[in-house]
Amino acid sequence: MEEFVVTAVRRPDTDAHSIEAVIGGLIKAWNKGDALGFAGFFQEDADLVNIHGMYLHGRQSIAGLYDMLFRSVFAESNTSATISRTRYLNKTTVLVHALVEFESPRGAMAGRHDALASLVIVRDGSHWQVASQHNTLVSKPLT
Repeated sequence: MEEFVVTAVRRPDTDAHSIEAVIGGLIKAWNKGDALGFAGFFQEDADLVNIHGMYLHGRQSIAGLYDMLFRSVFAESNTSATISRTRYLNKTTVLVHALVEFESPRGAMAGRHDALASLVIVRDGSHWQVASQHNTLVSKPLT
């Protein structure tokens, strides 16, 4: 008997025709606390490593964890990102480094934090999606 896995995901409100739109869409979904929208920017089999070194595989895992986080430690948090470097590895694959500022009003992550995000973003037809993202918390503000 074959096994099928179905993932509920909201397609991005943002037109993901550009790399900047993907980064902006991730930020918009985060700031809304929208885990399904956030995960919608990732490929079905994407990988994500968060600032604590937790490894997630698959859009469904990403949506599940971030749903819990947006309802708890990241509730009412705000984030912004600035693309610091974009390097095309080939016509359909781009390595993006983004400087991320994160602020949370309470909980274990209360306060302002800086991180560096490394993303591999791939083109699937006319849309770009995140294949892999690795986030690193930095100890001093990035400029």
